[in-house]
Amino acid sequence: MEGKYRLQRQTRRWAGFAQVTVHGEPAGEPGVEMGIDVFGWRGTSYGTAVRAHGGGDERVQAEAREGAWYALMRLPVSARGVLVTIVEIVTAPADTGPGDVKFAAAHAVWQALGRKPDQPPRIGDDGNPLFP
Repeated sequence: MEGKYRLQRQTRRWAGFAQVTVHGEPAGEPGVEMGIDVFGWRGTSYGTAVRAHGGGDERVQAEAREGAWYALMRLPVSARGVLVTIVEIVTAPADTGPGDVKFAAAHAVWQALGRKPDQPPRIGDDGNPLFP
């Protein structure tokens, strides 16, 4: 199972962007793990020097994990038996804000599993993600 979600939004004040790709496979218990090269796209876009480490990578990875767990825990217990691997996280330094990666990761997981909770997070009037 694979899911990919791209958050793109533009408000009067700023833009927002995050893209997360996940892979899911059946498991006895829910789980989330980070892939080995989630920022590999940087090598193609910016060169190998930037690929190794960008500022804030740990924060972005933590937000992706949080979004994947958020998604799993809002599904019925019978649908949570999935090991989610976060395969790719794409951000834009000027346009990715707090909550954007979490939002994209949650929606990528739901896309991979083919189901959403009754009240998924949404984008508020101010352009920021809102998690119920």
